[in-house]
Amino acid sequence: MMIPHIPHKNSSISRQNLSLKSTYSSSKMSLINSPPTNPSKPFDSPYVREHASSETLQALDQLSQLPKPVIDLKSFPPRSVAAVLILLHLVPGTGDLAVTLTTRSQRLSSHPGDTALPGGRVDSTDETVVATALREANEEIGLPIEVMSQYGYLGTLDPFLSRNLLVVYPVLYFYLQSPEELLINLKANEDEVSEIFHLPLKDILEASPENVDSIGSKLLYTSRDLKWIHGTTYRWHSFSSSSLPSPLTGLTADIIVSLVTFAYRTPNPGFGPVKAPGQEDWKTLIDWALAGEAGKEGDQHSIIRKTRPTV
Repeated sequence: MMIPHIPHKNSSISRQNLSLKSTYSSSKMSLINSPPTNPSKPFDSPYVREHASSETLQALDQLSQLPKPVIDLKSFPPRSVAAVLILLHLVPGTGDLAVTLTTRSQRLSSHPGDTALPGGRVDSTDETVVATALREANEEIGLPIEVMSQYGYLGTLDPFLSRNLLVVYPVLYFYLQSPEELLINLKANEDEVSEIFHLPLKDILEASPENVDSIGSKLLYTSRDLKWIHGTTYRWHSFSSSSLPSPLTGLTADIIVSLVTFAYRTPNPGFGPVKAPGQEDWKTLIDWALAGEAGKEGDQHSIIRKTRPTV
């Protein structure tokens, strides 16, 4: 289930009032393009030591082993790379881990109403995928990035491939202080986000393919196997509940499942096998997509635009 509701200050704002292109100062861009600090324990703080459960500390220690790669963005075709922010924080009262998610605005032309992580394409101002993830999170949910010492940089997951063939890097940060101090100040940009919500990570591991109970406290898991590039099979995951504003599906579900199974060292979660029989790894799918081999006969999953976006 979702964590107890914490109201977000000024829950929606217009892009007209939050345009990064016009309001970002050179000092702020310099800040988010700076390499993140990498202490031996990027999740350590007095608040975390006092309030995190032992299981959470073990999961954070595992996540801190993730690579912190320097990715050559110039090696990719223009506008083919994106980044999303996985923002973790403690659940008040339990000391468990939760992730910040959004419901995409109905105003958007692509995937309106879907659950997403804050993020978007790398643009010309971004020197790293970390910078992209932070910039987009600041734009979409008003994430404060002026004082980065309040977050611990845990690393970056290996890239995924979206339905519209973007190479997506998930960047992982952990909020080191009381979550109330952060969450109450998050602000949804109403042009992009209709809802901000927070999901305990262990709810994914405890998801059931059976019917949810009457109060909707469990996640219901379903899946579909689709044909993707070169006729290989892709397992589409869905986690839903009456307590969620939107179901967790597709790429966002792929990322969260990968995160959770790694953090809690549970390669075989209770809801069933993560991959379909014969499903290719993400690196192979990315290589095929960059080579222009997606969207051919039998591909049920790719979204190929007839006209590529201009640079």
